[in-house]
Amino acid sequence: MNSGMYSALSGNLAAMKRLDVITSNLANVGTSGFKQDRIVFDSLLAGDRNPPAVPENQTADPVLLGDRMITDFSAGSLRQTGNVLDVAIQGDGFFAVTTPDGTAYTRQGNFRLAGDGTLITASGYPVQSQTGQPIVINIAAQELGGKPVVDSQGNITLNNEAVASLGIFDFPKPYQLTKTAGTLFVAGNQNMAPQPVGPMTTVVQGALEESNVDAVSSMVQMIEASRYFESCQKVIRSYDDMASKAVNELARV
Repeated sequence: MNSGMYSALSGNLAAMKRLDVITSNLANVGTSGFKQDRIVFDSLLAGDRNPPAVPENQTADPVLLGDRMITDFSAGSLRQTGNVLDVAIQGDGFFAVTTPDGTAYTRQGNFRLAGDGTLITASGYPVQSQTGQPIVINIAAQELGGKPVVDSQGNITLNNEAVASLGIFDFPKPYQLTKTAGTLFVAGNQNMAPQPVGPMTTVVQGALEESNVDAVSSMVQMIEASRYFESCQKVIRSYDDMASKAVNELARV
């Protein structure tokens, strides 16, 4: 394949991947606790250290293109909701929740109560306590006028009686966490154990952490990626026209 054609095709593929990531970020601009993703491309010239994988007797592509997905874990702004079951983390750390695949971690704190009083996420996953157990809040006590209170350390009380402490954990930085679905993360390394949060981390009741996606910036990035895709398409058409012209003229000769 012509090296220029390959470069243009690689550019098209890169633009498509970037557009997919930007679209996903924009779709979750209103999702509390969502962390935006970014895609990073590495272009390397083929050589002895990074030989291209090509079938025997075929021409090697001159450029190798690799991509890496990176999650931006910067904090989003806090939005006051007044809902007693909405909880936000200020500082480092994640809520621990129980999923069918094991423990996952999230910054999304719009919790609710299941029919039996279990504290669950918006997706229905039980929220873990500091000891890893489900948190159960007495619904009958609430019906009598009691409201759960969450202090700055994540301790939950109801009618001045202790219920449980929210399971809030952190990991060494840079975070080696893998996004599994929406706002859920799992440890990328099985040997990487969660650790207690530091003293600078506090919990805010009646508030939610908003997505850290900047809608305006993302729209600008989408326009840039779209224009880049169109430019690569024009280059591909030019090479295709040149190849067609060469074949036709050679046929006449």
